This record gives sequence, C-alpha cells and structure tokens, in this order.
Amino acid sequence: MQSVVNIALPFFALIFTGYFAARSGLLGEKTVGGLNTFVFYFALPALLLVTTYESPTPDGAVFGLLASYYLPSFALFFTVLLLGRRLFGLRLADAAIQSLGATFSNVGFIGLPLIILLYGSAAALPAVLIVMVDSIVMLGLATALVEADLDRGRRNFRFFLRLLGGVVRNPIVTASFVGVSLNFLQTPIPTPILAYGGLLADAAGPCALFALGATLASRPMREGALETSYLVSIKLVIHPALVAGLALWVFDLPPVWAAVAILQAALPIAANVYLLAQRYDQRPQQVSTAIFVSTAAAVVTISLLISWLAPIS
Repeated sequence: MQSVVNIALPFFALIFTGYFAARSGLLGEKTVGGLNTFVFYFALPALLLVTTYESPTPDGAVFGLLASYYLPSFALFFTVLLLGRRLFGLRLADAAIQSLGATFSNVGFIGLPLIILLYGSAAALPAVLIVMVDSIVMLGLATALVEADLDRGRRNFRFFLRLLGGVVRNPIVTASFVGVSLNFLQTPIPTPILAYGGLLADAAGPCALFALGATLASRPMREGALETSYLVSIKLVIHPALVAGLALWVFDLPPVWAAVAILQAALPIAANVYLLAQRYDQRPQQVSTAIFVSTAAAVVTISLLISWLAPIS
C-alpha cells in the first residue's frame, strides 16, 4: 500500500498544486490558457503517438477491450438518462449532460499520464483506443441528444459535419490514430524524430496535471450535494466495477489491458463535460461541482484501485 501512496499521492498533489497556484493569483487566465494549449496541441499528442507506436498488440484483445468498456458505459449512460428524467425531473438535454458526466472519464489529462506511469508503453494502445472512441462516440451521443431536445433539427446535418470536423482536427484523436496506424503497420520512425517526440512526451504528464488543477480553479462551484454524490458514486465506483466484471471474468483480457480498462472507467469526470454543458447552458454549475469533487475523491478511490490491481497486472 505504501508503494501505491508513493505513486498516487504525488500524482494528485500536482493537480492541486495547479489549483492553488491559480486560486492564489500566481497564474493569470492567459497563462493557464497558454499552458493548456501546450499540453493539448503538443505534449499529449506526442505522448500518445510515441507510446502507442512502441506498444505491443495482443492478438484478439481489441474487441474484448472495447466490449468490456463500452457495454457498461452505454448501459450506465441510458440508465442515468432515464433516472435523470424520472428521479430529478430533468429535460432530455439536461439528462444527457448528466449521463455524460456519469460515464465520460478524464482519460486525457489524468488517465494517460497515470497509466503510462504505472504500466509503461505496454498500456498505451488500450488507453488510446478508449480515448479515441470516447471522443467520437460518447461525446457525440450526448451532443446529439442535447441538439435534438433543443429543437435544432434543421441544422443537425451541418452540426454533425462541424462535430465530425472537430473530431478530425482534435490533435489528441489525430495523434492517437497516427500512433495506432504506425503500430499496426509496423512502420519505422527515424530516431531523431522519435527522440524529439520523446522530449515533448516527457513534459505531458506534469504539465497536464498542473494545467488541469489550474483550470479547475476557474470553474464555478455551487451547492448540490445530492446530485454531486449521485454522479460521483456512479463515476468512481459503479462504472469501474461493471467494467472490471467484464474485463476480468467475461472477456479475460490480458492483465495490463484489463487494468487499463478498469482504471480508465474509475477516473474522475472529464472537463469536456463542463465545456459541453457551458456551451449549451445545460447545468454547467452542477457539472463543474461534480468534476471538482470527483477529482478530489479520486485521490482515495484510485489509490485503493491501484493497490487492488497490483497482483492482477
């Protein structure tokens, strides 16, 4: 357990260092924006491409990984959607945002650095596959439901073209696709280019965590204990428990791939959920509170999960 604390505590401490740096006024809004730009457009794409390129590919594991992760994700998404309508009396757009919060993990800024730290390049490919599908399918599903409820049907075709264009231009998705393609095709990369990517990749973890904390400091907070507890419990406990059942006992994934799927499901709510909620003005304050609380609670839940996964992986 001490070794787990030695890994997890510094990892999450870096997030809250960024948070307090921004709250204290040491970082201005433009500085935080610049740091996020570096992470999003340079460091994280380099980490994705380099580690995915070097990752081994177990035969037949891709289908089991996606099934283990997304069967529970879809089941939870639509269950929370129904409960949001019945339990909280939400309209469809609000319930869709709530459902995304219950199932959309922070696989980029937290998941990738943590998983590479724990398992090295062997874990990069399964982590990247989840990043790609989450960005396209889960985010697209929630957005489509919000658009449908807000009666924007006449613009749906153009909207989906913009959504598709945004996915294609997303550097994290693009780098993931390039890395996976180079891995499957076994295409050699010149050593200087690989070394350059490695330098950028080394900066991804610390900068991403610090930037995430600084970004959280600017999010509005409000009371909403019932909804926050509800979302955080589903995201940090129920989601990973369901994924673990399928990954370990149904699809019998390779140990590292199973650990990656379970850890990705156990991550706190992604900041992208807040961006979507803010864009459509559908529960942005409630989502922001849930993101902050889930990130704080994950210090404990992720530490316990890493300890439980240690003998498995």
